[in-house]
Amino acid sequence: MVHVDLSTKKSIDFLTKGKVKLLRLAVVDKEGKPHVSAVWYLWKDGHFYISTSEDRLKVRVVKENPNVALIVDTDVIPYKGVIVEGTATLTKMDIKEITMAIVKKYVPAKFVKSQYEDLMRYPRVLIKIKPKKSIDIMSYKVLK
Repeated sequence: MVHVDLSTKKSIDFLTKGKVKLLRLAVVDKEGKPHVSAVWYLWKDGHFYISTSEDRLKVRVVKENPNVALIVDTDVIPYKGVIVEGTATLTKMDIKEITMAIVKKYVPAKFVKSQYEDLMRYPRVLIKIKPKKSIDIMSYKVLK
């Protein structure tokens, strides 16, 4: 297991540049049932941000249990990524700006305005994740 410092240039570049990647968020409800969802995210100021509708299961579960895990990885060989354990909080602070930054990251420029407006039609909340532990997924070598 290789611990990863998410504040290094290499880590920040992985999380913010190149081909956009999905974040897969894992939560566990009070009955011990796990739930995983693939989401758009923003890495900013040492936190992961997810903008989502207030009525989503992941939001209800985070209210019960703020302990989460996530993975951000590539889907091509050589695989690269980080697995993170952290604490999630729900906030509406800077929700418009962060949601717009996320949309700009994932949507072609000509569709940003309409996608943002569509998302903002519903009550939204940010899931803000503070990493506690992060490890490398241990990239695989291409077999020859």
